[in-house]
Amino acid sequence: MSTSLATMRYPFALHTRRITRFMVVSALLLAIAVLLILLSTVHALPASLEGLGILAYILGFVALAVLLLMLILSNEYRRSGIWIDTDRVRVQFPGEKAQEMAWSEARFAVNEGEDYLRISKGKEGLGHVFGDTRYVRLHLEGLYPGQREQAEAAIAEHIEVRQPKRFTLMTLLNNKGETVARGRLYLFEHDVLCAENRGEKRVFFYAPLRKLTSVKQRDSFYVGKLECESFSIRYKDKDYVVMLGYETTIAGNIGSSSHWSVTGYAQEWMEALSAG
Repeated sequence: MSTSLATMRYPFALHTRRITRFMVVSALLLAIAVLLILLSTVHALPASLEGLGILAYILGFVALAVLLLMLILSNEYRRSGIWIDTDRVRVQFPGEKAQEMAWSEARFAVNEGEDYLRISKGKEGLGHVFGDTRYVRLHLEGLYPGQREQAEAAIAEHIEVRQPKRFTLMTLLNNKGETVARGRLYLFEHDVLCAENRGEKRVFFYAPLRKLTSVKQRDSFYVGKLECESFSIRYKDKDYVVMLGYETTIAGNIGSSSHWSVTGYAQEWMEALSAG
């Protein structure tokens, strides 16, 4: 953490440490590959090991590619972080557009907890700042635990930091069964919040439980043979259909793949929403 008169910056030190490790390993492998190539070129290797020259070229190419990528990422992370100013919060994460929200716009922050961080293998949210119509993802998973505590304490000086009673990823549909967004659903002590997961980072509704005029189960949706239960919420004369299934997309070098999973059970959520 670095501090100025009016701003606190929290760099993504946990991610940076991982990148540094990759850089060190890649550099060592590259050095070994270059050495093997030189020995092969001057025929200093035993006859039984001459084939290592070809393997060294392959190893060197892969190590160099990884090293260059890590150098680029390292440079990006040097310019990234969370800035907590007196009037706003700013976030710059590598590969994403800069985000910011004035404290005057923010309602509260949400910490999804260490359990969720472990379940998502350190790759998902953990912290967000919500306004009436949008939110900012803090990327707290990129910080060490001590950094996260300091950042959360700094945020708490400006807005309330809340932990949900229940939380799930889900798919938000309209009454026709058409997908509106992949989303996040939070249940607090007396309120429920439905927001988009990534994407445009929209907040669809933030409602006191006592003002929900209807919570009822709907027919399940099927993705192949996977059954995803669903229920609807009516708030301010508008229906929101929640499908308790979520598609995770994984981008790779040769394209992307997706995986659907069940994220909850309708009866449990309906009981929790009605209990408030």
